[in-house]
Amino acid sequence: MGDADEASGRVVAGRYRLRAPIGAGGMGEVWEGYDERLGGRRVVVKMMLDERLSESWPRAETMEVRRERFLREVRTTAAIEHLGIPAVYDAGVSDGRLFIAMQLLHGRELQTLIDETDHEGEPLAVARAAAIGAQIASVLDEVHRHDVVHRDVKPSNLMLTPGGIVKVLDFGVASLLGSGDNPRLTQVGMTIGTPPYMSPEQSLGNTIGPTSDVYALACVLFEVLTGEPPFADSASKSHLWHHVHSEPPLIRAKRSDVPEEIECLLVEMLAKEPEDRPDAADVYERLLPFASRPGGAGFPAEIAHLDPCLPFVRPLGGRLGRRGVPKASGQAVTAPPLTEREIDEAGDRVAEMLDEGLFVEAFDLLEGLRARTTDRALAIDLSFRLATAKFIAGRHTEAASLFAEVGSYFAERYGPDDTDAQMARYYLAQCRDESGDLSGAAAAFEDVAGAAFDPSDDQAVERHLDALASLMRLYAAGRRRDRMSDTAERMRAAVLRYRRDDSVAMLGELDAYLARLTRLLDSGAAGQAGANR
Repeated sequence: MGDADEASGRVVAGRYRLRAPIGAGGMGEVWEGYDERLGGRRVVVKMMLDERLSESWPRAETMEVRRERFLREVRTTAAIEHLGIPAVYDAGVSDGRLFIAMQLLHGRELQTLIDETDHEGEPLAVARAAAIGAQIASVLDEVHRHDVVHRDVKPSNLMLTPGGIVKVLDFGVASLLGSGDNPRLTQVGMTIGTPPYMSPEQSLGNTIGPTSDVYALACVLFEVLTGEPPFADSASKSHLWHHVHSEPPLIRAKRSDVPEEIECLLVEMLAKEPEDRPDAADVYERLLPFASRPGGAGFPAEIAHLDPCLPFVRPLGGRLGRRGVPKASGQAVTAPPLTEREIDEAGDRVAEMLDEGLFVEAFDLLEGLRARTTDRALAIDLSFRLATAKFIAGRHTEAASLFAEVGSYFAERYGPDDTDAQMARYYLAQCRDESGDLSGAAAAFEDVAGAAFDPSDDQAVERHLDALASLMRLYAAGRRRDRMSDTAERMRAAVLRYRRDDSVAMLGELDAYLARLTRLLDSGAAGQAGANR
């Protein structure tokens, strides 16, 4: 208690005065505090562990790199506006420690509600469970569009707040520490997740994508309705073993009043393969009809103001969870036509903004210019620049849509082998790869690798070779040994054809790369065989 007393009253970043500790965990400390710069507004301040004392971080990673990634993840999360996500007010470094200042929430953890519910005599009403699930799905749908994956959806990370709004906690921190192949989110040897709610791919340490959160949501819903998650730990079989091998249980065997539609939805959400699960938007739509049926037992009267059905039956105005994008104003009609000088100056300013990390401002500038033109070719040029800006900012889902539009335009107008068409297709493949859409990335990289190009164009040759290297990696990740080997031969032929002067060194690197991928395949096969025993 002495440490807490000593820290209480300390001011973080010159404005946040710590008042009382709320909790602590593997990432650091959580404090209630006051924002003295804004009239003493109550906030939550999360103080990360002192990096200089922590041995859990990889030694090869510098403090500057860790901080930059952390702050970038926080900025990404803070840019997402949704009723179900606590507001992020500030982030930075104070006295050598990273911190986040966030909205202070009032209400009750979902885990507490589950623990206090009499699941045998008076279980939570199906409508309330559906309302909880629909709200979480709405949050997940929004964050997945921003290329954020939570990786630790569980009852203790969910809170019922006044008005019945369900808040999903700890975005940003969880995505920062996620496992998988995305270097932006990866830290070697560290895995985020809680065993009762971890998807099969997460349990195996494989690539994690949006439907990993959908799987976790199914586990949460199962627990809300029955009092326990779908798979139980035992002396002989762990949670992780069940996630990988056991068929999902049927919830109606435990609760016959659960509609068959919800039972079927849970089975789909608990599918072993990520691509067999519905996305969060589909889950929201399928739970919505049940969420708007209030009544039933299982919800304490003293917390009626936290009833998750309230947003569906007594809305306070507007659509739950979505503010929408403001429509273009009359300025788009009345503004003068764009000039070449204006476009050039805007291009320079966008480059400066991207260098400074002012991504949203860069997006707004380009979107404003695009809205002012009726020239299709100019609009496509601006869309190309906007796609590139979003790619640089890590907004890969949004960038992919723009690159697809741009690539289709150039391919239709100039043919599929057009340089700009293939450049857009190349970055579309990169976006899909970064977003975890491995099959989509492979298809796009195959388009790039199969297109004709000018051998004297060094950039086109580099895209071709990189597409082949990426295909080798993707086929290895998909356990497609034959396709990986075939692509390696294509790569070998391309090197001899286009990089003959450097072929000895490049072929040596290719052989080493292929050997590493083969070892990965072999070790993965051995690990899977061991897991199946």
